[in-house]
Amino acid sequence: MESQPIPATPPKLVIFDCDGVLVDSEPFVKRALLQVLASYGLNLRLEEAETYFKGLQNDDVKRVVEERWGVFLPDDFSEVLEAAEWSAVEQGMRAVDGVELAVRSVVDSGLATCVASNGSPESMEHRLKLAGLLQWFEGRLFSGWTVPRAKPYPDVFLHAAATMGYQPSECAVIEDSPAGIQAGVAAGMRVLAYTGGSDDAAAVLEGVEIFKSMSSLSELLGL
Repeated sequence: MESQPIPATPPKLVIFDCDGVLVDSEPFVKRALLQVLASYGLNLRLEEAETYFKGLQNDDVKRVVEERWGVFLPDDFSEVLEAAEWSAVEQGMRAVDGVELAVRSVVDSGLATCVASNGSPESMEHRLKLAGLLQWFEGRLFSGWTVPRAKPYPDVFLHAAATMGYQPSECAVIEDSPAGIQAGVAAGMRVLAYTGGSDDAAAVLEGVEIFKSMSSLSELLGL
């Protein structure tokens, strides 16, 4: 069930995750991941990839594979997977339904915006450009590759807020993955979990607000 809006002062900074929140890259990225893992002898189902890898950085995918399945991946696994994902998203990735109007509403309300993702700076820019959204965030992309710890740790969110000039209490995070939701909560920020119409709000923590449609975002933010 979708959470009801919690009366609150609108945030000053809205931090969007990239994959699954702004760009509908998940089907392409998962397909690339399964193909790369299969090339190393590990054949997984789509459901397993969703359960164990959603929102994780490529290095963390490598760690989980080695710990859970005992399949040891080469040192350049992250680069191999990044290249496969880059190629996959060229096949027709688009913006998440309704997100452009939602972002426009946030911007028109005078709130600051940025993107904070576990993806590399290059992949974020590439995917946002393909989806026609880069114009809203250019120059304000923050990557988990550039901080000591990626999501589920709060480092990238705290770095984004500090760079943009805001306190964590002044920020709202828009996330869809368990790792990202956990990172936002750990950062001390308000977290809105986008489920994309699914009833599966996996790993949503206490106090996190769930919403299923981007058309609800403005109301949730108190705009």
